[in-house]
Amino acid sequence: MAALSSRSLLSACMDDIDKTAMIYSTASSKTRSIDSALSDQDNDKCQYRPTKEASKLNEVTEKNGYSELMNALSKQEIEDMSDYNLPLRHFRADGGSLKKAIVRLKYAIKWRNDFKVNEMLKSAHNPSSESEVEIMIRSMLINESSSGKVYVRGHDKEGRAILYMRQQRENTNHEENNIKHLVYQIERAIACTEKNGFEKFTVIMDFEGWNLSHASSMKVTKETIHVMQECYVERVGRVFFANAPVVFRTFYNMVKPFLDASTKAKILFCSGKASKIELKRVFHEATTERCIFGTEGLRVFDAEEYYNQPLDASFDEKNL
Repeated sequence: MAALSSRSLLSACMDDIDKTAMIYSTASSKTRSIDSALSDQDNDKCQYRPTKEASKLNEVTEKNGYSELMNALSKQEIEDMSDYNLPLRHFRADGGSLKKAIVRLKYAIKWRNDFKVNEMLKSAHNPSSESEVEIMIRSMLINESSSGKVYVRGHDKEGRAILYMRQQRENTNHEENNIKHLVYQIERAIACTEKNGFEKFTVIMDFEGWNLSHASSMKVTKETIHVMQECYVERVGRVFFANAPVVFRTFYNMVKPFLDASTKAKILFCSGKASKIELKRVFHEATTERCIFGTEGLRVFDAEEYYNQPLDASFDEKNL
Protein backbone atom coordinates (compact mmCIF):
# COMPACT_ATOMS: atom_id res chain seq x y z
CA MET A 1 0.00 0.00 0.00
CA ALA A 2 1.37 3.38 -0.89
CA ALA A 3 2.27 5.64 1.98
CA LEU A 4 -0.18 8.39 2.81
CA SER A 5 0.61 11.94 1.80
CA SER A 6 1.91 13.81 4.83
CA ARG A 7 1.27 17.20 3.29
CA SER A 8 -1.59 19.24 4.72
CA LEU A 9 -4.74 18.13 2.93
CA LEU A 10 -6.26 21.57 2.84
CA SER A 11 -3.23 23.25 1.30
CA ALA A 12 -2.94 20.41 -1.23
CA CYS A 13 -6.59 20.73 -2.21
CA MET A 14 -6.52 24.51 -2.36
CA ASP A 15 -3.58 24.67 -4.79
CA ASP A 16 -6.11 25.04 -7.60
CA ILE A 17 -8.82 27.44 -6.49
CA ASP A 18 -10.58 27.34 -9.85
CA LYS A 19 -10.94 23.56 -9.64
CA THR A 20 -12.46 23.83 -6.18
CA ALA A 21 -14.87 26.51 -7.35
CA MET A 22 -15.88 24.30 -10.28
CA ILE A 23 -16.63 21.39 -7.94
CA TYR A 24 -18.77 23.65 -5.78
CA SER A 25 -20.55 25.15 -8.75
CA THR A 26 -21.33 21.74 -10.23
CA ALA A 27 -22.66 20.49 -6.90
CA SER A 28 -24.81 23.57 -6.34
CA SER A 29 -26.32 23.48 -9.84
CA LYS A 30 -27.48 19.89 -9.62
CA THR A 31 -31.22 19.65 -9.77
CA ARG A 32 -31.52 16.00 -8.87
CA SER A 33 -32.63 15.13 -5.35
CA ILE A 34 -30.88 12.63 -3.11
CA ASP A 35 -33.89 10.36 -3.44
CA SER A 36 -33.53 10.09 -7.23
CA ALA A 37 -29.93 8.94 -6.97
CA LEU A 38 -30.39 6.35 -4.25
CA SER A 39 -32.39 3.26 -3.64
CA ASP A 40 -34.98 3.21 -0.85
CA GLN A 41 -32.55 1.19 1.25
CA ASP A 42 -29.84 3.83 0.83
CA ASN A 43 -32.22 6.68 1.61
CA ASP A 44 -32.48 5.74 5.26
CA LYS A 45 -28.69 5.84 5.58
CA CYS A 46 -28.53 9.31 4.09
CA GLN A 47 -31.13 11.24 6.07
CA TYR A 48 -29.98 14.17 8.19
CA ARG A 49 -30.00 13.29 11.88
CA PRO A 50 -29.01 15.56 14.78
CA THR A 51 -26.40 14.05 17.09
CA LYS A 52 -25.41 14.32 20.74
CA GLU A 53 -22.35 16.29 19.71
CA ALA A 54 -22.47 20.05 20.24
CA SER A 55 -22.53 22.24 17.14
CA LYS A 56 -22.00 25.94 16.53
CA LEU A 57 -24.38 25.79 13.57
CA ASN A 58 -28.17 25.87 13.85
CA GLU A 59 -30.28 22.94 12.69
CA VAL A 60 -31.68 24.64 9.58
CA THR A 61 -28.18 25.54 8.38
CA GLU A 62 -27.01 21.99 9.03
CA LYS A 63 -29.93 20.41 7.19
CA ASN A 64 -29.35 22.61 4.14
CA GLY A 65 -25.61 22.02 4.23
CA TYR A 66 -26.10 18.29 4.58
CA SER A 67 -28.36 18.20 1.51
CA GLU A 68 -25.86 20.24 -0.54
CA LEU A 69 -23.02 17.91 0.42
CA MET A 70 -25.04 14.81 -0.38
CA ASN A 71 -25.93 16.23 -3.79
CA ALA A 72 -22.24 16.87 -4.43
CA LEU A 73 -21.47 13.16 -4.09
CA SER A 74 -21.83 10.45 -6.69
CA LYS A 75 -23.88 7.35 -5.92
CA GLN A 76 -20.64 5.38 -5.51
CA GLU A 77 -19.23 7.96 -3.09
CA ILE A 78 -22.40 7.75 -1.02
CA GLU A 79 -22.14 3.98 -0.93
CA ASP A 80 -18.50 4.29 0.18
CA MET A 81 -19.26 6.67 3.08
CA SER A 82 -18.26 5.31 6.47
CA ASP A 83 -21.62 6.36 7.96
CA TYR A 84 -24.57 8.67 7.31
CA ASN A 85 -23.18 11.51 9.46
CA LEU A 86 -19.89 11.86 7.59
CA PRO A 87 -21.08 14.89 5.54
CA LEU A 88 -22.43 16.58 8.66
CA ARG A 89 -19.12 16.22 10.49
CA HIS A 90 -17.27 17.77 7.57
CA PHE A 91 -19.77 20.63 7.32
CA ARG A 92 -19.30 21.36 11.03
CA ALA A 93 -15.52 21.06 10.88
CA ASP A 94 -15.33 23.63 8.10
CA GLY A 95 -17.65 26.06 9.88
CA GLY A 96 -20.41 25.74 7.29
CA SER A 97 -18.14 26.34 4.28
CA LEU A 98 -19.46 24.13 1.48
CA LYS A 99 -16.42 24.70 -0.73
CA LYS A 100 -14.01 23.35 1.85
CA ALA A 101 -16.34 20.63 3.10
CA ILE A 102 -16.97 19.20 -0.38
CA VAL A 103 -13.27 18.88 -1.16
CA ARG A 104 -12.36 17.37 2.19
CA LEU A 105 -15.39 15.06 2.23
CA LYS A 106 -14.60 13.64 -1.21
CA TYR A 107 -11.00 13.15 -0.17
CA ALA A 108 -11.94 11.31 3.04
CA ILE A 109 -14.25 8.95 1.14
CA LYS A 110 -11.59 8.21 -1.49
CA TRP A 111 -8.92 7.73 1.17
CA ARG A 112 -11.05 5.23 3.06
CA ASN A 113 -11.73 3.26 -0.10
CA ASP A 114 -8.07 3.31 -1.22
CA PHE A 115 -6.87 2.33 2.25
CA LYS A 116 -9.34 -0.60 2.23
CA VAL A 117 -10.53 0.12 5.76
CA ASN A 118 -13.59 -2.11 5.58
CA GLU A 119 -11.54 -5.01 4.27
CA MET A 120 -9.09 -4.59 7.14
CA LEU A 121 -11.86 -4.65 9.73
CA LYS A 122 -13.30 -7.80 8.18
CA SER A 123 -9.86 -9.41 8.23
CA ALA A 124 -9.37 -8.59 11.88
CA HIS A 125 -12.70 -9.95 13.08
CA ASN A 126 -13.95 -12.34 10.41
CA PRO A 127 -10.88 -13.69 8.60
CA SER A 128 -11.34 -16.18 5.77
CA SER A 129 -9.13 -19.26 5.89
CA GLU A 130 -9.14 -19.22 2.09
CA SER A 131 -7.49 -15.80 1.92
CA GLU A 132 -3.82 -15.60 2.87
CA VAL A 133 -3.92 -11.80 2.66
CA GLU A 134 -6.69 -11.54 5.24
CA ILE A 135 -4.87 -13.87 7.64
CA MET A 136 -1.69 -11.84 7.24
CA ILE A 137 -3.51 -8.61 8.06
CA ARG A 138 -4.95 -10.08 11.25
CA SER A 139 -1.55 -11.42 12.27
CA MET A 140 0.06 -8.07 11.53
CA LEU A 141 -2.44 -6.22 13.71
CA ILE A 142 -1.96 -8.64 16.60
CA ASN A 143 1.81 -8.27 16.30
CA GLU A 144 1.61 -4.47 16.23
CA SER A 145 -0.67 -4.55 19.28
CA SER A 146 1.34 -7.06 21.28
CA SER A 147 3.30 -4.40 23.18
CA GLY A 148 0.14 -2.50 24.15
CA LYS A 149 1.24 0.67 22.38
CA VAL A 150 -2.26 1.62 21.17
CA TYR A 151 -5.62 0.15 22.21
CA VAL A 152 -9.15 1.03 23.31
CA ARG A 153 -10.11 0.51 26.94
CA GLY A 154 -13.22 1.70 28.76
CA HIS A 155 -15.20 4.92 28.49
CA ASP A 156 -15.16 8.34 30.09
CA LYS A 157 -18.10 9.58 32.16
CA GLU A 158 -20.02 10.70 29.07
CA GLY A 159 -19.69 7.29 27.44
CA ARG A 160 -16.93 8.11 24.93
CA ALA A 161 -14.40 5.33 24.33
CA ILE A 162 -10.84 5.94 25.53
CA LEU A 163 -7.97 5.35 23.11
CA TYR A 164 -4.67 4.83 24.96
CA MET A 165 -1.44 5.61 23.08
CA ARG A 166 2.13 4.97 24.26
CA GLN A 167 4.96 5.82 21.86
CA GLN A 168 7.54 4.32 24.20
CA ARG A 169 6.06 0.86 23.57
CA GLU A 170 6.80 0.91 19.85
CA ASN A 171 7.77 -2.64 18.93
CA THR A 172 8.12 -2.84 15.14
CA ASN A 173 9.08 0.57 13.68
CA HIS A 174 7.32 -0.56 10.50
CA GLU A 175 5.97 2.71 9.14
CA GLU A 176 3.21 1.31 6.90
CA ASN A 177 1.98 -1.19 9.49
CA ASN A 178 2.08 1.51 12.17
CA ILE A 179 -0.45 3.55 10.19
CA LYS A 180 -2.64 0.52 9.43
CA HIS A 181 -2.62 -0.34 13.14
CA LEU A 182 -3.52 3.24 14.05
CA VAL A 183 -6.44 3.24 11.60
CA TYR A 184 -7.76 -0.01 13.07
CA GLN A 185 -7.61 1.41 16.61
CA ILE A 186 -9.41 4.59 15.52
CA GLU A 187 -12.15 2.47 13.95
CA ARG A 188 -12.46 0.48 17.16
CA ALA A 189 -12.64 3.63 19.28
CA ILE A 190 -15.40 4.93 16.99
CA ALA A 191 -17.38 1.67 17.22
CA CYS A 192 -17.07 1.63 21.02
CA THR A 193 -18.19 5.27 21.17
CA GLU A 194 -21.08 5.09 18.72
CA LYS A 195 -22.86 2.38 20.66
CA ASN A 196 -23.34 5.02 23.36
CA GLY A 197 -24.74 7.55 20.90
CA PHE A 198 -21.62 9.72 20.49
CA GLU A 199 -19.25 10.28 17.56
CA LYS A 200 -16.10 11.60 19.22
CA PHE A 201 -13.75 9.46 21.28
CA THR A 202 -11.21 10.47 23.92
CA VAL A 203 -7.44 10.04 23.59
CA ILE A 204 -4.98 9.50 26.45
CA MET A 205 -1.31 9.68 25.50
CA ASP A 206 0.86 8.29 28.29
CA PHE A 207 4.51 9.39 28.20
CA GLU A 208 5.76 7.64 31.33
CA GLY A 209 9.38 6.63 30.64
CA TRP A 210 9.39 8.48 27.31
CA ASN A 211 12.54 10.09 25.92
CA LEU A 212 13.52 11.49 22.52
CA SER A 213 14.65 8.06 21.31
CA HIS A 214 10.99 6.99 21.49
CA ALA A 215 9.78 9.79 19.23
CA SER A 216 8.25 8.60 15.96
CA SER A 217 9.92 9.59 12.73
CA MET A 218 8.67 12.88 11.36
CA LYS A 219 7.13 10.97 8.43
CA VAL A 220 5.04 8.75 10.71
CA THR A 221 4.20 11.71 12.95
CA LYS A 222 2.92 13.74 9.99
CA GLU A 223 0.93 10.81 8.62
CA THR A 224 -0.59 10.16 12.05
CA ILE A 225 -1.71 13.78 12.28
CA HIS A 226 -2.96 13.68 8.70
CA VAL A 227 -5.09 10.58 9.33
CA MET A 228 -6.62 11.90 12.54
CA GLN A 229 -7.26 15.45 11.30
CA GLU A 230 -8.24 14.87 7.69
CA CYS A 231 -9.45 11.29 7.34
CA TYR A 232 -11.40 11.18 10.61
CA VAL A 233 -12.77 14.70 10.81
CA GLU A 234 -14.60 15.53 14.04
CA ARG A 235 -13.88 12.12 15.58
CA VAL A 236 -11.44 13.15 18.32
CA GLY A 237 -13.08 14.82 21.29
CA ARG A 238 -10.24 15.58 23.69
CA VAL A 239 -6.58 14.59 24.01
CA PHE A 240 -4.88 14.20 27.39
CA PHE A 241 -1.07 14.15 27.64
CA ALA A 242 -0.12 12.24 30.79
CA ASN A 243 3.33 12.02 32.42
CA ALA A 244 4.95 14.14 29.71
CA PRO A 245 8.61 14.79 30.63
CA VAL A 246 10.16 18.20 30.09
CA VAL A 247 12.05 16.91 27.05
CA PHE A 248 8.76 16.05 25.35
CA ARG A 249 8.06 19.78 25.00
CA THR A 250 10.92 19.95 22.50
CA PHE A 251 9.34 17.28 20.33
CA TYR A 252 5.86 18.78 20.74
CA ASN A 253 7.09 22.20 19.61
CA MET A 254 8.36 20.55 16.40
CA VAL A 255 4.97 18.91 15.83
CA LYS A 256 2.71 21.87 16.68
CA PRO A 257 2.96 23.57 13.26
CA PHE A 258 1.27 20.51 11.71
CA LEU A 259 -1.68 20.64 14.11
CA ASP A 260 -4.71 22.72 13.19
CA ALA A 261 -6.14 25.18 15.71
CA SER A 262 -9.05 22.88 16.55
CA THR A 263 -6.76 19.97 17.41
CA LYS A 264 -4.45 22.10 19.55
CA ALA A 265 -7.44 23.37 21.52
CA LYS A 266 -8.39 19.81 22.44
CA ILE A 267 -5.03 18.98 24.08
CA LEU A 268 -4.56 19.13 27.84
CA PHE A 269 -1.20 18.53 29.53
CA CYS A 270 -2.04 16.70 32.74
CA SER A 271 -0.01 18.38 35.46
CA GLY A 272 -0.91 20.36 38.54
CA LYS A 273 -4.03 20.53 40.68
CA ALA A 274 -6.25 22.12 38.03
CA SER A 275 -5.73 19.30 35.56
CA LYS A 276 -6.30 16.68 38.24
CA ILE A 277 -9.68 18.25 39.01
CA GLU A 278 -10.52 18.14 35.30
CA LEU A 279 -9.45 14.50 35.02
CA LYS A 280 -11.69 13.51 37.93
CA ARG A 281 -14.54 15.33 36.24
CA VAL A 282 -14.02 13.50 32.95
CA PHE A 283 -12.98 9.98 33.97
CA HIS A 284 -14.16 7.18 36.26
CA GLU A 285 -11.23 6.51 38.57
CA ALA A 286 -12.17 2.83 39.00
CA THR A 287 -12.08 2.03 35.28
CA THR A 288 -9.30 4.33 34.06
CA GLU A 289 -5.64 3.36 34.00
CA ARG A 290 -3.10 4.57 36.53
CA CYS A 291 -1.39 6.95 34.08
CA ILE A 292 -4.39 9.26 34.34
CA PHE A 293 -4.82 8.95 38.12
CA GLY A 294 -6.94 5.85 37.72
CA THR A 295 -6.92 2.42 39.36
CA GLU A 296 -3.70 0.50 39.99
CA GLY A 297 -5.10 -3.01 39.60
CA LEU A 298 -6.55 -3.11 36.08
CA ARG A 299 -5.58 -6.09 33.95
CA VAL A 300 -2.56 -5.95 31.67
CA PHE A 301 -3.47 -5.59 28.01
CA ASP A 302 -3.70 -8.87 26.06
CA ALA A 303 -3.64 -8.56 22.25
CA GLU A 304 -5.01 -12.03 21.49
CA GLU A 305 -7.98 -11.48 23.79
CA TYR A 306 -8.54 -8.01 22.33
CA TYR A 307 -8.89 -9.27 18.75
CA ASN A 308 -11.15 -12.11 19.79
CA GLN A 309 -13.72 -9.56 20.98
CA PRO A 310 -16.19 -7.68 18.71
CA LEU A 311 -15.09 -4.40 17.15
CA ASP A 312 -17.39 -2.42 19.45
CA ALA A 313 -15.98 -3.97 22.64
CA SER A 314 -13.08 -2.26 24.37
CA PHE A 315 -10.41 -4.31 26.12
CA ASP A 316 -11.55 -6.00 29.33
CA GLU A 317 -14.95 -4.34 28.96
CA LYS A 318 -16.80 -7.07 30.85
CA ASN A 319 -14.70 -6.29 33.94
CA LEU A 320 -14.87 -2.49 33.77
